Amino acid sequence: MSDRYSYRNLILWQRAQDLAHRIIQITKRLPQNWASGIIARQIIASATSVSANIAEGHGRFSLGAHRNHLLIARGSATETDSWLDLMRREELLSEEEERELHNRCSQVIGLLTTKIRSLGEADRDSKTSIREEQFDSYVSNMLLPPFPFIEEDYVKPD
Repeated sequence: MSDRYSYRNLILWQRAQDLAHRIIQITKRLPQNWASGIIARQIIASATSVSANIAEGHGRFSLGAHRNHLLIARGSATETDSWLDLMRREELLSEEEERELHNRCSQVIGLLTTKIRSLGEADRDSKTSIREEQFDSYVSNMLLPPFPFIEEDYVKPD
């Protein structure tokens, strides 16, 4: 882990990335048939979209744009959970595996919901947008977050 500030230090992003990794690992063992292939592509797309949108939103200039990407990520996490239910019904996942992955999805959805609400409140309170000169300084230093810093959202760098 780098000592520089990064979306990679976000606990939320790390959990979403871990979920996507676990989903990919499970899809590798699915039967090689048309239906399983479609389900695998869909669940991989939705699961990988979660962490990708968290990262993209984190790099945006405004709280509103950041929040919008988190809303997309939340929708993708919910979609992933729906695919998990279908995989269990189709006996592509055991009940235990589905429960474990459902719990992971629920944790990510809860963290996203909390962050979305906090950004909505911060946006209403400050109407903050990063001006270009602030962003240039931020990018050159990559040490300070562009948005209100909440310490418990981040993993301490090694």
